Amino acid sequence: MILRPTRAVVDLDALAANYRTLARALPPGVGVLPVVKADGYGHGAVPVARRLVEEGAGLLAVAVVEEGAELRRGGVGVPILVMGWIGPDQLEALVSHGLTPNAHSPEQLRELVEFSTATQRTLRLHLKLDTGMTRLGILPSELGESIELLRRSGGRLPLEGVFQNFASADESGSEQTDAQARVFGEMLAAIRANGHSPSMIHTDNSAATLARLASPSEGGLSGVSHVRPGLALYAPVPGLQFSESLRDVMTFLSAVDQVKRVPAGTRIGYGGSFVCRRETTVALVPAGYADGVPRSLSGRGQVLIHGRRCPIAGRVSMDMTAVDATDLPEAPRRGDEAAFFGRSSGARLGVEEAAAAAGTVPWELLCGVGPRVPRIILADGRVREMQSKFL
Repeated sequence: MILRPTRAVVDLDALAANYRTLARALPPGVGVLPVVKADGYGHGAVPVARRLVEEGAGLLAVAVVEEGAELRRGGVGVPILVMGWIGPDQLEALVSHGLTPNAHSPEQLRELVEFSTATQRTLRLHLKLDTGMTRLGILPSELGESIELLRRSGGRLPLEGVFQNFASADESGSEQTDAQARVFGEMLAAIRANGHSPSMIHTDNSAATLARLASPSEGGLSGVSHVRPGLALYAPVPGLQFSESLRDVMTFLSAVDQVKRVPAGTRIGYGGSFVCRRETTVALVPAGYADGVPRSLSGRGQVLIHGRRCPIAGRVSMDMTAVDATDLPEAPRRGDEAAFFGRSSGARLGVEEAAAAAGTVPWELLCGVGPRVPRIILADGRVREMQSKFL
């Protein structure tokens, strides 16, 4: 079957370059724990994970058991940490796929203790701490109970790692970040004082990692064994200097379907919210919010055609986006390439720019590229794989 031109082109060489950039910049003894949750941030979890392992990644992180199982089915053999929900009914699957659990509450830790005791299984464990973000994690007030539960496991839950997440690491000089680092240090000291020696300490997400690399004099990586980048593997992180050295891994493309020349006063799209102030060249692109073009880009976003930015005209619809191409030196033709973010015709429209126009963050745009959009996987400048639900 021949597919429509709307597609996400994923450059694994750019992914590898980002991984190497981060790994080389880190202090000796600090490794990279790549996050490949949410289908590798929309890029395709299995090909992304395979390439990262080829580049030297010795372990990976996902959000849920199902994601880890998918990687195992795809032949990924390195340790995989599950950082989010693990229900008691998922523990058999977790063990069968050789995944590493986290414990983020006394209740959930109790389930792991009961399972390991009943099955006589040993599970390497990472303890997730809540140091002030108020998401998943063991609070300081719950740490004593959690340490007691680990004791009751009789050694069947050896504590391999301890981690947390910074809430405001992208804000320079954030008091919250400093406070979280202090609380984490205090909780880690208490864990060690009770006889545990976790070898993996990972606190820094992409923003925290890049902020510290941009200002190494501020420190912050002392005692940390791994950083835990997500977005920084896939695209530049907005507002952080070091991210300028990172490359776009995904380009979200489509093509012009129809071109119309309409008079001033013509209304475009649902609700007629866009009214042409002049004679206008309208390029209609067959991709909409069902594909991952946010409706919030209506009247605010841009599309690259012929390497130039053209404004989105009117409301993004489910399957179609109208673009004002009047100012192009040469009118577009049916089949001409159109890019919602990434690179096209030697120009770049960053996913961070598209996200800012949509009033959201780059993570959401990358993860939001829909399942009916095929992923074209490139390596060494050639197509290595195509992922499509229609093939």
